[in-house]
Amino acid sequence: MEKTRITIVAITCIALFFLANYLFRYLIGFTGLLASLAIAALIAVYMSFSVARTLERLPMAEERSRALWIYGGFLGALFAAFGAWMFLDAGMDAVTLATLFIHYLPYPALAHVLLSDRAVSAFLKKDQ
Repeated sequence: MEKTRITIVAITCIALFFLANYLFRYLIGFTGLLASLAIAALIAVYMSFSVARTLERLPMAEERSRALWIYGGFLGALFAAFGAWMFLDAGMDAVTLATLFIHYLPYPALAHVLLSDRAVSAFLKKDQ
């Protein structure tokens, strides 16, 4: 049962990635690395909150890694596909590849930090 809950949280965070990027980058016009950092932080806080409220306890190591692999793996595949499309369209140099990686890295890194026991325990109810 917990596998299903963790999977749903990770898929929800992927959907939130698309919605937040559309909102920030297209509708509001807030772009660049700062936008990636802000969106990644918001999604990581949401993931930590959702895991805490869904499980009502600290996540075990396999639950934490499952959420991170689903979320980070999907986004990694998405960024790799975008990089391949950019390579086929206009070619890719080291700067473009580094920029793409720098925009991807905050998403799994901040999710990893905010799924730590200390961060998740901040969202748990104190009376339990």
